[in-house]
Amino acid sequence: MSSFFDILVAFLVLGLLWSTARSRIRAAMPGPETNELVRLLGRALLLRVVVAVGLNVAIAAGLDVGIFWGDSFYYDRAAWGKARIWSGEAASFDIRGFDDSGYGWLNFVSAVYYVFGRNQVLVQLINALLGTLSVLVVYQLAKDLFGLGVARRTIQFMAFFPGMVIWASGMYKDPAILLMISLAMLAVTRLRERFTTPWLLTYVAAALCLLSLRFYVFYFLVLATLGTFIFGQRRGFVASLLTNGVLAIVFFATFSAVVGTTTAERQLEMMLDLEDLQRRRADLARADSGFGQELDISTPAGALAAVPVGMAHLLFAPFPWAISGFRQALTLPETLYWYSLMPAFVVGLRVALRNRFGPALPMLVFAVTLIGAYSVMQGNVGTAYRQRTQITMFFFILMAVGLEEKQKRKAAMREAMVTAPRVGRAAEPAQGPRGWAVPGRPAAAAPPAPASVAGPAARPAAHPKVPRGPVPPRTPPRRGA
Repeated sequence: MSSFFDILVAFLVLGLLWSTARSRIRAAMPGPETNELVRLLGRALLLRVVVAVGLNVAIAAGLDVGIFWGDSFYYDRAAWGKARIWSGEAASFDIRGFDDSGYGWLNFVSAVYYVFGRNQVLVQLINALLGTLSVLVVYQLAKDLFGLGVARRTIQFMAFFPGMVIWASGMYKDPAILLMISLAMLAVTRLRERFTTPWLLTYVAAALCLLSLRFYVFYFLVLATLGTFIFGQRRGFVASLLTNGVLAIVFFATFSAVVGTTTAERQLEMMLDLEDLQRRRADLARADSGFGQELDISTPAGALAAVPVGMAHLLFAPFPWAISGFRQALTLPETLYWYSLMPAFVVGLRVALRNRFGPALPMLVFAVTLIGAYSVMQGNVGTAYRQRTQITMFFFILMAVGLEEKQKRKAAMREAMVTAPRVGRAAEPAQGPRGWAVPGRPAAAAPPAPASVAGPAARPAAHPKVPRGPVPPRTPPRRGA
């Protein structure tokens, strides 16, 4: 556990970073909703900070919170060893498993330790800030795609959903991964509207950062965004083709300079090596919370057969009827609420496909691709539950669309009931007891004429008829007159 001095330093650094971020938000988003947005982000950050400090205290007290701490032990130990090498305190340290994935987060934590010492709580608070910033980016993405109403619902999910809070409070790299994915998706959406250099650089930087965090997610992101970007543009075919050409050239030139062809070939080989994936999945499945031990993904047919089982666990585990132990029981309220939002997700997906297919296509393709990959690779409920957050943010947007659509339908039905004419004994008079008009009630129509006077006599004449008097008798003319 960090000392009191380390905690004090951590809060001072967090206060400085949050003050800077808050001023930048107010400057970049002038509008009536900015104050409310900043207050909500402040509450989201505070919640994550409280959970982070609580986890740190629980670890120091020896409590069993490994399900929420997990790989944080590994990152803490490896980063501290690398920081000691940088400072000259150690000649070497055994650091393995970061050659192709996670080295970006390892270097970041090592840099924090090199400057501030082994301050775990500082890394946790920085993670809390990264998680809060991802809330803001997803809010902007939802607003660009579906409007302000959907964005307001989405930010509530992102800010206070338990999974989003818990995994942003440890030393995991997941908050940084969420931020980079959402930034890349927002950049693609903005580039669709207008091709600008800042958003092009934002996309390239976010994608390359994601490569250093989890390399296979990087390739799925590139496939989903560059492969579908042309279908979501509002410009003509020639302009879209030129835009995609510039984006592809800049991206792959930067990728080749930073990563290199050899590293890319090795990473792609690792992704396509089904036997290696089977060994990794078998290790996860043998744990206490493992599943699908009988599955074999070493062949293409076996990988396809594993998709339904893996997808069910990725999206819906831990199942309420299979919960065992106190740690899994803590997720039961969140799981039940997640289930209750699935009908809204289906409605939102249908609306997105019908009305916003082009703009939402990169997001949908990336989510489907990542779900399929994780369904094959994952064999552990705890890991699947944590990595679900990389897809959950897009589910939140579609769930918000479904809830907004449901609210619109209810409002339309209420308006129709108010304005529709009422007949029968239940009809309400259009005027009050003293002849005053009642708001919301239609004016009463004139009663129809009785059947007894509905004949020709009841029809008004076009011109009034002048009654005739008595006609005098006609006398013959005199002769000779």
